[in-house]
Amino acid sequence: MDKEKNKFLAYFDLLTQSCLENLLSNDLDKVADKEYWDEIEGFIKDKKDIDYSYIYPRNEDDISYQVEHFAPMNEKQHKPVYIYVWSKLSKDWDIQSIENIVKILAKNFLHMNIEEVELLETPTYEETKVSYERDYEPYL
Repeated sequence: MDKEKNKFLAYFDLLTQSCLENLLSNDLDKVADKEYWDEIEGFIKDKKDIDYSYIYPRNEDDISYQVEHFAPMNEKQHKPVYIYVWSKLSKDWDIQSIENIVKILAKNFLHMNIEEVELLETPTYEETKVSYERDYEPYL
């Protein structure tokens, strides 16, 4: 979302290498999406510091959620509705590493060179913990 909250940019999911390795070790659904797991394993073994995985519209309803900015199109000429960002640039996400990845995303997807990133809403540790537990409770 832009600062004025007028333009939605995309859903990005930021994943460090340690997070990806944890997914590979603990996720129970590797068989259902073998191609996705193979992509993750390929990234971990590769020399790239950053890579992306995309979810494209799965049905007619999803088409309206395509990103408006630059992003690779699939064979149906659809842009993604969700973008996974895989990074080896930091072991864990902290404010500085989030600011750095936002600059990279702005350059790669918006073709903008930005010097400063302002985090408009930073959740507290307690809010983050509640959100994490709610989202991952079935897997804990």
